[in-house]
Amino acid sequence: MRLHIIKRYAVLGLILACNSSAVPGRKEVAGAGCDREIRTVQRPDKATLSYLRIPCIANEGWDTMPEIQFWRRVVSLSEDSSLANVDATRRMLCVYPKKLVDSLDAKGRLDSLRNQTCRRFNLPEGTRIRFTGGKKWFYNYEGVSMKLHRAIEVFDSLGVDPFYAQSVLLIESPGTNKAKSIAGAYGNFQLMPFVARSYGLRVDAYIDERENFDRSAYAAARLIREICVPYARRWCQEYGFAVDEKALWFKLLALHCYNAGSGTVKQAMAVVPRTAQGNTLIKTLWHTSAGYFRSEAQNYSQLALACYLEYEKSVSPHTFVSAKVYNKF
Repeated sequence: MRLHIIKRYAVLGLILACNSSAVPGRKEVAGAGCDREIRTVQRPDKATLSYLRIPCIANEGWDTMPEIQFWRRVVSLSEDSSLANVDATRRMLCVYPKKLVDSLDAKGRLDSLRNQTCRRFNLPEGTRIRFTGGKKWFYNYEGVSMKLHRAIEVFDSLGVDPFYAQSVLLIESPGTNKAKSIAGAYGNFQLMPFVARSYGLRVDAYIDERENFDRSAYAAARLIREICVPYARRWCQEYGFAVDEKALWFKLLALHCYNAGSGTVKQAMAVVPRTAQGNTLIKTLWHTSAGYFRSEAQNYSQLALACYLEYEKSVSPHTFVSAKVYNKF
């Protein structure tokens, strides 16, 4: 998930020293926000787990968006399968064996399958068909379920919305995968070495504190508090978008900053029409290409929503224990 991570943190590094003060003359709009709760459930093995339940994802209709439905299918699809979909709209068509897709691709004959799929679904000739491999092998939430409660505690203690902790964990390290990215991002929160060091973590040939969950969570929380949220606010103010930091859409925008880098998000917001306010801003970013803001960056908040919905689905059969309203942020 880190195709642009080198560029992302290079841009982020450049803006760390920038002045993040608000731009004068812009109006910040308060809103009702998104009511949440800390829900605790008990698994069949009697272990309990807690997570941040976010009803407004469904209440605001995000779960009905084709982009979200697409990613929900991808993260729940086995790795031996490939989902044929319309590139421009994420319309899901059918599932092919991944071996077939890979074989045709290796022989330079994948267009024949695209044409066949277009005919099968009565699509205009030349419709761009994409084949997306299943990611269920990676999005195995068993590995992160027991960590969510601790992540929520760490972020809350540092004055950072636990929504960010949960979202990043469900996207970046849902299973037990401890692989280091090609660019060097590592740990549950996929921090780059210089970012971890900038927040006091030791990363050298002998010790890598990104392996320490609490230390890694601490650094990620500070990154979001000191860079991602302030710059999401600043770009909204600079380009004429109303600010509502309690709204789900704003939190998704800050997540884009975490993934792509604030400078990259700025490039995208600069070309988004000013009429695309609130939720529409995020939905427009999904289809906006500017600078390094492209495929992976576009997809990040889509994945955040899809992963949350799939995780909630995975724990829904567990026994309900308790729920406590969480409206601190």
